Amino acid sequence: MSNQEVMTDYLLAAIEGLKAAGAKRVVISPGSRSTPLALLLHRDPDMACFVDVDERSAAFFALGMTKVDDAPTILLCTSGTAAANYYPAICEAEAVNLPLIVLTADRPPELRNVGAPQAMDQQQLYSSHVKKMIEMTVPENQPNMLRYSFWQAATSVTEATKHPKGPVHLNFPLREPLLPDFGRKSQSNQPFVYIEPIKQLTKEMSQYMLPQLQKKGVIIVGESVTIDQAKHLRHFAAKVGWPIIGDPLTNLATCGVKAGTFMSQADLLLPHLDEAFQPEVVLRFGRMPVTKNVLLWLNRLPESTTWLFVDASGQWQDQLQRANYLIEADIVAFTAHWQDQQFKIDHDWINQWQKVQTIADQIIASQFAHHPFDESQSVRMLQQTLPTDAQILLANSNAIRFFDRFGSETTTSYQVYGNRGVNGIDGLISTVAGIAMTSKKPTYLLIGDLAFYHDMNGLQLLRQYHLPVTIILLNNNGGGIFSFLSQNSLAPEDFEPLFGTPLHLDFQKAAALFEADWMLAESAAMFQEQITASIDQPKFQIIEVRGMQKDPVFLWEKCQQLFAEEWSK
Repeated sequence: MSNQEVMTDYLLAAIEGLKAAGAKRVVISPGSRSTPLALLLHRDPDMACFVDVDERSAAFFALGMTKVDDAPTILLCTSGTAAANYYPAICEAEAVNLPLIVLTADRPPELRNVGAPQAMDQQQLYSSHVKKMIEMTVPENQPNMLRYSFWQAATSVTEATKHPKGPVHLNFPLREPLLPDFGRKSQSNQPFVYIEPIKQLTKEMSQYMLPQLQKKGVIIVGESVTIDQAKHLRHFAAKVGWPIIGDPLTNLATCGVKAGTFMSQADLLLPHLDEAFQPEVVLRFGRMPVTKNVLLWLNRLPESTTWLFVDASGQWQDQLQRANYLIEADIVAFTAHWQDQQFKIDHDWINQWQKVQTIADQIIASQFAHHPFDESQSVRMLQQTLPTDAQILLANSNAIRFFDRFGSETTTSYQVYGNRGVNGIDGLISTVAGIAMTSKKPTYLLIGDLAFYHDMNGLQLLRQYHLPVTIILLNNNGGGIFSFLSQNSLAPEDFEPLFGTPLHLDFQKAAALFEADWMLAESAAMFQEQITASIDQPKFQIIEVRGMQKDPVFLWEKCQQLFAEEWSK
């Protein structure tokens, strides 16, 4: 039997294992050594196949797909530095518990460490950032080796999709000839089912927690939360009579439900609160929110405070390290557990939080009533304008912070996404392409000029797959976030080249290169018209909003000053 036949049987068994465990889509970055896997996956009628020639972009594209439905996405590339370009997205997937199945083709053992081209050490390439790494054998097709191939592929998908979810890596050493035998059929048809453990709150857990939930408390929510989960959290907050704090990715402001007291301006008001606002109990879901002021306020709470930490992953990402009660449950299961429980609400406690939030809301609204059009104004308008069933990806740095600081509760319900695992500014255009591809919904990306520049290759995905993504490009010609940080005290000769980092790019030309419509928003009326048109006729387009790096700093300082004055009365 030829090597071609043996290799084909072995790889078909692995593909059957992937599918049996629930992996049904793949993003391929073509190359020579991965040829047999690429062709067999591309020809498989049960496999949705996408092609992206840039591996870094491809990995973030797959990440965006998985964000939408939490289903595993396969990545395939050739040997050498191609695999290294997956690294940033794998780090993000590991940090936010998304299941990516990374398949890398490799040279066989006899071509390693002997100077063969396009060969490097790919074993443990992703180190601790993957849950599991399998060095597959050189293909064989005896029955036991076909079972091995099927089993390793299937159990790797299972490992990626069980809690805590995350990426896995399978490395395939392949010998030439690399063209598969298309006449071969898979010999693996065994059933494969993984039954997840059922996690429910026990009566004992309820007895521990119920007395705590009857006290004065605050709910803190971080990380990405679905619209449905956000609704459950809002209703639960109303039921116990506690204020709830969370950043835009929690969708607490944009879930369309106004139950409970949501502190949409937590970043503005928390630094000013006195001992009257100290809770007896803090109930946390997920990591910390974006704003550092939440972390600082929580860190000032007395040691007598009780902390309940709900984490579906069981990883206990508590950077304050103060949790007293660790509850491994998802949001819906936890909140549903208490639906028949009656809680005595402390109206004085919740009313004072409502009062301070109202003041903060009024301060923000008053500043924008006559504020000249700029980046900050455009973000507030966008946050309030997006329709029900839209979706938006917020880039890191200023984009997500403006959305957090200047947004408020919306009457519409739309999903907000972000890449906040390791908070990088790379891969965001590719990520939003994956989100749009999987959801089939009109999609928006709010992004700064540096982050846009980092992933301009991702524009090809929007062009290639005709994705209706509207990009709102906040162009302050560099790293605007550093104007909010301590680096802004540096002399211009130090600040400008190292942190201001002006690019001086004409993004209209980038739009033309990738056949996107481009518009410059020069006024609030023009921006509102452009966003409204994007809702009525979704398409691939870029709306550029230009601004100065210091302007958002002056606005935020003014808001802080006015709030402090009002609160001290």
